Amino acid sequence: MDINIIIMLGGLMLLHFLFALRAFKSKVDLSTNKKWLWCFLSLILGPMGYYGFHGFIPLDRILKD
Repeated sequence: MDINIIIMLGGLMLLHFLFALRAFKSKVDLSTNKKWLWCFLSLILGPMGYYGFHGFIPLDRILKD
């Protein structure tokens, strides 16, 4: 395998992991199931899953996130 492909895949996996961690550590007041769903979507879809689910959270639940 080409070294560039390995580096890009590693960076992509790191990006998805960081968005899942950000969703997990968020101070948004959600139920445990919704928080796990948010983490799972962030892990699988990366930024698209993180911000996609973030758009469905009511604004009154979002503190300074």
